[in-house]
Amino acid sequence: MWMKLVNWLRGYLCVRIRGTSPERFINLCRHHRIFIWDLMKIEEDYQFYITIKNFKKLRPIVRKTGMVPKITAKHGLPFYIYRNRKRKGFFIGVIICSILVYIMSLHIWDISVMGGSKYTPEALIKFLDNNDIYTGIKKRKVDCQWIEDIIRLEYNDIGWVSAEIRGTRLIIKITETNMPKPAGVTIAPSHIVASKDGIIQSIITRSGTPLVKKGDVVKKGDMLVSGIITVLDDFGTEISKKPVVADADIRVKSFYNYEDVFSMNYIEKQYTGEEKRGYQITLWNNKIFLRKPIYSYEKYDIIVNEKTLHLTNSFYLPFRYGTISVREYKELNKKYTEEEAIAKASMQLKRYFDRLAENDVLILENNVTITIEDNLCIAQGKIIVDEPAWEYKIIQESEWRIEQIDEHNGNNN
Repeated sequence: MWMKLVNWLRGYLCVRIRGTSPERFINLCRHHRIFIWDLMKIEEDYQFYITIKNFKKLRPIVRKTGMVPKITAKHGLPFYIYRNRKRKGFFIGVIICSILVYIMSLHIWDISVMGGSKYTPEALIKFLDNNDIYTGIKKRKVDCQWIEDIIRLEYNDIGWVSAEIRGTRLIIKITETNMPKPAGVTIAPSHIVASKDGIIQSIITRSGTPLVKKGDVVKKGDMLVSGIITVLDDFGTEISKKPVVADADIRVKSFYNYEDVFSMNYIEKQYTGEEKRGYQITLWNNKIFLRKPIYSYEKYDIIVNEKTLHLTNSFYLPFRYGTISVREYKELNKKYTEEEAIAKASMQLKRYFDRLAENDVLILENNVTITIEDNLCIAQGKIIVDEPAWEYKIIQESEWRIEQIDEHNGNNN
């Protein structure tokens, strides 16, 4: 695919040759490293494709073999430009479009937040906007490490956060503290260490030196598999150490403390059916209402449904379009029955279990109890799990480098 694009940009020819020595012609092309492709026989002729540059090198080969080349078609950008050389407006438009695309590629036009349950993407995007991280900001002004730090400082129950720029998108992934931390990927030589306290359930090591076995109790930060391999000579004497990326399947028995509390009293929104709808477009962060909804409701929800134009999954454009709906509602004060409250708490607990399962966590024991106290529904307890509770730790050079002893210390006399 890449070569096809390169050949199209350079321009290539469809050539037919006729004569008595086609085999010699082809062998000489190969000898002189002249690349031809899609060679086929058509009646008495041979047809192939060749770049413009290599076609000019055929002259001595043609003289030697007596073959007669004939160009039957011309393909590629140089010929396309030549055929359309009088269409100046078209090429000016292409140049302007290319410049605009380049300018747009220097900015962030989409911010996506993934992985949260307690904190919605809208809340985090608003927090970033208050810290001068917004759609339209130049990519060179975005410090992903700084974004990770301010999110951790602001939200104590977000245990892991990752920010990366991909094309014209800023992608932020978060994991709350009551969720397992992703193990991650590394190419640097690393140890495998425990990411939380637990008991080793199983360990299968593919590279590195295992330091624990099934049944061992480990604490957070303990080394499970060393990324340092000891090299021995034929007599079993250590001669060197080699750092590698430790690789193993490790399952740890651990637990999560679960707590979910909500009031038995709640306000229910009852929509009246009255709704006003409008249409809007956003260009370079400037909103333009094609039709603005006009309303005079006392209680209402504003629902915005926008889509961002994009060329690829990572190249978003500064143009959004969508609808804005305003729906009227009335507030009704209600109270859960005991059965309703327990059903709601059970459903939220099930969603939590589903998220654990998505992170390769197996539930061993569910010790969560649901009680009603002081007009509150309280779900709390300990969940015993089997999970891959480990992470990488980069190996320092001082851990494996063996200092060579200089036998000629001092004078050589």
